[in-house]
Amino acid sequence: MSQHVTIEKILENDAIESYIRYLAAFKVIESDYGLFDKLARPRDINDLSRVIYESIRVQDRVLKKLAEGVEKGIYEIISEVKNIDATFRVGKECLKQVIEIAEENPRLVGSLIASLALAYEGIKVKER
Repeated sequence: MSQHVTIEKILENDAIESYIRYLAAFKVIESDYGLFDKLARPRDINDLSRVIYESIRVQDRVLKKLAEGVEKGIYEIISEVKNIDATFRVGKECLKQVIEIAEENPRLVGSLIASLALAYEGIKVKER
C-alpha cells in the first residue's frame, strides 16, 4: 500500500486530474449526477471501483458526443484543446493510480474527485 493519503497528494496527482477532467465531460454529456453521489459515498474500495467502472464504461460515447458537440457549437471547452480524445480519455495507468491512491481512504478520494469534477468549469453547454 502507498504512503498515507493526504488532500495534497490527491490534488497534485496527474492521474486524478485526468479522471476529474473526464468526469467533467461525463457530467456535461451524460447529466448523470447519481454517479457523482455514488462516487462520493463508497463503503470501500470495491464500491469505488464499481463506480469508476460505471463512469468509464461509456467513455467512448462521452468523448464522441463531446467532439461532435464542440464541432457543432453545442459545447464549449474553455482552454485550448487540440485533441479531445487525448485530453479527456482515461486509460489503464491513470485508473491504476486513482485506485492505488484511493485504497487507503476511498470515501475521501471519491468525494474529492466527485466535488472537483462537479466544480470543473472547463466544459460548458454553450449559451445560445
